[in-house]
Amino acid sequence: MPYLQAFEAHLRSKDRSENTISCYIRDVMQFIAWYRGKTEYGLDKLIELDGVEYKKHLQACNLSIVSINRKLASINVFCRWMLKQGHIKEEIRIEAVRNRDVRQYKGLEDKDLWKLRNEIHRHGNRMHIAIIEILIGTGIRVSELVGIRLQDIEISERKGSLRIQGKGNAQRTLPINKDVRKAIQRYLEIRPECESEFLFIGQRGALERNAINLILKKYGDRVKVEVTPHMLRHTLGYKLVKTTPLTTIQQILGHDHVSTTNIYTLTTQQDMEMALSNIEW
Repeated sequence: MPYLQAFEAHLRSKDRSENTISCYIRDVMQFIAWYRGKTEYGLDKLIELDGVEYKKHLQACNLSIVSINRKLASINVFCRWMLKQGHIKEEIRIEAVRNRDVRQYKGLEDKDLWKLRNEIHRHGNRMHIAIIEILIGTGIRVSELVGIRLQDIEISERKGSLRIQGKGNAQRTLPINKDVRKAIQRYLEIRPECESEFLFIGQRGALERNAINLILKKYGDRVKVEVTPHMLRHTLGYKLVKTTPLTTIQQILGHDHVSTTNIYTLTTQQDMEMALSNIEW
């Protein structure tokens, strides 16, 4: 697939993360397979109606709206690249599926976060405590968490910061609160001595993303709370949006566009219930 190979090279030239690239390629491959199954024309004959039909096909597959829109976004990026390269003659843009229902909150309820955090602190593993405190105190991605190096940490008596390597090798520096500073300092006191530059070290060297997921799941299972690093990121984002400008949250979470940060402005069913219950005439 020469188009696909060239498209992948284009994505890599934009410093996209490996995870983002693999998602784009997988989504486009599925689209191409569907397209070739319904027509004998080549990809140079793509038209917007093909995109509309594929959108209907995805909706008929009973996928979630989030999954459908992610796939459509990947195809839109591919079609923009095809147009720019001169492989197709007309712009193709597939409209996202609109969700008129209340968007589902993807974070943890306060009581569940309290139970999880208490369980981790009560167990006393300093590395695990540092992991949870960094995640809920900064909202960084799990890939960013495992990428923290010792030289990325600056802590003084009253303040501190973490230098984060984000998507597309974009760097940002985040201030860290006293809970995060204390957790990191206590972990550094017992961190194994080794040649690795990374902060979190396990029995086999620097921790990887899957290890973080397993650690959180272990504690979550104990207190019957479903938890992932991404859920903790959503938890912080939703909490911040009630008091903090979106542009500030955008910088904290490392979003390229403020429109991405806008997902945290959702109104939950609980929000609506609380709003209406507080009305007095």
